[in-house]
Amino acid sequence: MRRALTPRERRVGAWLLVAALLAAFYALVLEPLLITPLQAIDSQMHTLAEQRLRYQRLLAQRPALEQGVQAAQGDDSGLLPGGDPSAVAADLMQQVAQRVKDNEALNGGCQLTQRMPIVAQDQGASPFRQVRLSLDLDCAIQPLTTLLQQLESDQPLLFVDELTVRRATHAPASGGAGRLGVHLLLSGYLSPAPPAQGTP
Repeated sequence: MRRALTPRERRVGAWLLVAALLAAFYALVLEPLLITPLQAIDSQMHTLAEQRLRYQRLLAQRPALEQGVQAAQGDDSGLLPGGDPSAVAADLMQQVAQRVKDNEALNGGCQLTQRMPIVAQDQGASPFRQVRLSLDLDCAIQPLTTLLQQLESDQPLLFVDELTVRRATHAPASGGAGRLGVHLLLSGYLSPAPPAQGTP
């Protein structure tokens, strides 16, 4: 026969039942309906505050950025000077040939064996006209490195679109490295073409 619970045990049992009901109420009602949405709102508020701060910083930089854009719009030092692509290509060929000649006596030397301008007739929708040079060089490593650094760092801006380096056919079988056969495709850009007559 089961023993009857004492009043104290009934009180403890009642309190345990109340605690279990409160825990179930919190887990099943309060948390999904109140706590979780409030936490999501708090997370969204934190994200929005970070975004607002980032946009405020960007807005503070706006005057400096506008000044930089205005200064860059007036600076054509990165573009090739001139209006006729063929004349500019010829001038660019002479400049590159002079740079190669300047490196001729440097550690094994460098020679320009072939040069050819490539002027694209149809430039598509690009506002800038492209001028390209195809160059074949016979260079040692040091003069080639110096030449590439000069082409990269000088104004106007020139881009190496293609670079092929191979062992020269007349390189020595033993000893030093000799020279390398180099094919180089350079490109630069002219200022935008003036609008055609009759174009509004």
